[in-house]
Amino acid sequence: MHQMKSIRYWIFLVGVCFYATLVQVPVQAQTGQLLDAIGPINQSMGGAGTAMPLDAMGALYWNPASISGLNSSEIGFAFQVFSPQTQLSSSVQADAFGPGMPSATISGRTVSDSGITPIPSFAFVCKNPNSRWTYGISGFGIGGFGVDYAGLAENPITTPQPPSGFGFGPVFSSFQMMQITPTAALQITDRLSIGFGINTNWATLAVSPFSAAAPDDANGDSFPTYPDGSRAGTSWGLGFQTGLYYENKQSGLHWGLSLRSPEWMQTYKINSQDELGAGRSLRFDLDNPLVASMGIGYSGWERWKLAADVRYIDYEGTNGFQEAGFDASGAVTGFGWKSIFIVAVGAEYHVTPKLAVRSGYTYNQNPIRDEDTFYNIAAPGIIQHHLSSGFTYDTSHGWRLSVAAMHGFKNSISGAWQSPAGAIPGTTVSSELSTYSITAGLSKKF
Repeated sequence: MHQMKSIRYWIFLVGVCFYATLVQVPVQAQTGQLLDAIGPINQSMGGAGTAMPLDAMGALYWNPASISGLNSSEIGFAFQVFSPQTQLSSSVQADAFGPGMPSATISGRTVSDSGITPIPSFAFVCKNPNSRWTYGISGFGIGGFGVDYAGLAENPITTPQPPSGFGFGPVFSSFQMMQITPTAALQITDRLSIGFGINTNWATLAVSPFSAAAPDDANGDSFPTYPDGSRAGTSWGLGFQTGLYYENKQSGLHWGLSLRSPEWMQTYKINSQDELGAGRSLRFDLDNPLVASMGIGYSGWERWKLAADVRYIDYEGTNGFQEAGFDASGAVTGFGWKSIFIVAVGAEYHVTPKLAVRSGYTYNQNPIRDEDTFYNIAAPGIIQHHLSSGFTYDTSHGWRLSVAAMHGFKNSISGAWQSPAGAIPGTTVSSELSTYSITAGLSKKF
């Protein structure tokens, strides 16, 4: 009877965490559109976790095989408070768009009203000491982007669309993606494990004005405008992840490889209208990129655990991120992101048997070229340097309290305004981004 109550208790907790994951809101992600880490423990290690399974969340996210390296079954849930600081600046010299357009040079800056974003996550791993199989399931908010720029007359890029202005008007974007992954790992030998998981994604997308659609001139004034795409479209997608994990307990050496396939998403469909109010359906293909990770770890020093990861994100080969530009209809073809490499390092030190402190650092290449700034006003995923720190305290009731703080250092990009004919001389547009977050979570081994 006691065992049945215990099982029902854990099932109830898993269900609560599933619900919490479903109510996430957009983030301005760290490594392009993807978060650099999951949960407070992995975050405090700078996201390094492919070969160092310190908790269920980091293990399930970065390497499905590494759940075999956990000491016991575990359940954990976390809540991240994320604050992006985003700014959009632009300038237009006199006569840049033709005689008297504008009559004098104008420039300005707009600060995004994105606010603070909550990001929930949970993980559950079931490990039987008498079996070579370990099972897990996770629900994570894995990334997104979002800006909310007011329409300001002093900032050229946020003036109304022609003929009333030169720009886009107010700019709004909201992209969020959550992922649920059932996972299984098999310990082939005492040192080597393999793992596999099925990634099920759900995402929403809203962008206004929606420049990925052809502008229309339904009112016949010879000034086509981009439609409103603020009525979010949703999409489901599937992918998989697989990995290898090696652990030599005598030497303290850990090694891991993982591959997350692209997540192939359904086409986003957004209901909109043309200039006269007639219904219009907007469509956009945006998949999640392939991610390959390789990691090493070392636990041979008393009280210390060290980890380092190198990973690759294939944005260039992913639908939606292809070469930026305009097609024959005037629609923007894609974000134009380049594929990037990432390096993450982290260290853990046990001050006492109950208290562990950590620190981590992540560097990633910027996926957005300066010349493509104009195409990425709604998605400025440009952070390159992230610093994290945190701690875990084991309570007397068997629960672990973990807290992490992260700062994404300010970065900016700048380029010319673009048109179907190419860059427009005498114009500039710039995006600037820095991020802050605090993540807290509870976990229990059993």
